[in-house]
Amino acid sequence: MMEECFGEGPFVFRLNDSGSGPQLLTQVCLERGWKEFNPVNGDHWNLWWKTSGFPTSHHRALYGWQYINHIPKGSAICRKDNLARYLRCMRKVYGSIYDFSPMGYNLPLEYTKLAAECSRSRPESEKYGGDRHFAEKPVWICKPVGQSQGRGIFLFRKLSELTYDSNTIVQRYIERPLLIGGYKFDLRLYVCIPSYYPLTVYMYREGLTRFGTDKFSLNDLRNPFRHLTNCSINKLSPGYGEMKERVGSGCKWTLRRLRKYFQQAGLNDWLLWQRISVLVILTLISHASQIPQTVNCFEFFGFDVLIDNTLRPWLLEVNMGPALGNDCDVDIMVKKPMLHDMFDLLGFPLHNTGLSVFDIWRNSRSDEEDEESLSDSGCQLKEITKMTVLNAANKWRRKPRKLSATSRVHSANRRKPRILSPGTH
Repeated sequence: MMEECFGEGPFVFRLNDSGSGPQLLTQVCLERGWKEFNPVNGDHWNLWWKTSGFPTSHHRALYGWQYINHIPKGSAICRKDNLARYLRCMRKVYGSIYDFSPMGYNLPLEYTKLAAECSRSRPESEKYGGDRHFAEKPVWICKPVGQSQGRGIFLFRKLSELTYDSNTIVQRYIERPLLIGGYKFDLRLYVCIPSYYPLTVYMYREGLTRFGTDKFSLNDLRNPFRHLTNCSINKLSPGYGEMKERVGSGCKWTLRRLRKYFQQAGLNDWLLWQRISVLVILTLISHASQIPQTVNCFEFFGFDVLIDNTLRPWLLEVNMGPALGNDCDVDIMVKKPMLHDMFDLLGFPLHNTGLSVFDIWRNSRSDEEDEESLSDSGCQLKEITKMTVLNAANKWRRKPRKLSATSRVHSANRRKPRILSPGTH
């Protein structure tokens, strides 16, 4: 009876356990005409968005008209040590195609391996002219496994400089990043996974370019503003509000602005974005066989990617529930359209219909996808690895649209997800 009574009325969204969440997310939901969850109404909600994961019991108890923003075990690749293990296993099987993540060691388990590696001199192939920094031992970066926003990260050359009091991953530091005006930067890319059966990946066309706020140099490994690009760190820098060469004030660009800069600088970035697409797909494939088959849930990741001075992308980490704060205008320009487009993509309506959006979406997909061949996880992983880059990547690449709140609300009901053809830009 409860399900029948709840079949009418606006789409209801619920944030975390406390009812509070990122301001931008709340704004987007309200702009779509959705209604905030009232705890006195029990299970009367349609979308429950949590920063952390859900217990398995929550997935089992979902009604057909309820959706949550995490897939069981989907966040495994968001732990730095798990990600390193997955990629290492895939590298052993598939070889150099998985060489897109810096070599790393999980501590304390692999301390002896790290010690042996640190005792070696830098290979001759990595020594560059008279630059003394590249004649010394390589630089390593230490990251606590359970921390985020750049907390607890530091750089070192000598093993004697390494200290840690929790599970940690130590990786080779990318010593020759691509610089803009002398400043280091990385990319925050937004990826949505509506399903792992079959694996369906959408990468948003827009994203963030995040800068350090002091000019990059290996002279000073202790200055986080030279080496870390996290906004939570760099907004505390004295140089945050200053006008920086080519970068300007603040520490963020849109991805569109970066691509325009590449174009003006004469850099052909077509191959770079193809490689980034491959990187995202192969990372998700690395743990796809571990994901149970579920419905009424999706995953939203933030991929952090660094570009070196040869235009080669490197995966730094994968974030579960990437930050949806609005620290600056760039955040609003990127994140609000992205959230609207993601909810449109997932088919979330204005009103609760009592139907499963994901069942409807699966039935409306292109006939060229053969679900039966992907029914079990072993077969799925085998088939996914055969996907070409152009067929598998860059599907979620929709240009930001300027819509009124009303038009967004109506479009959510009538528009089906648009699958772009291979090679569409």
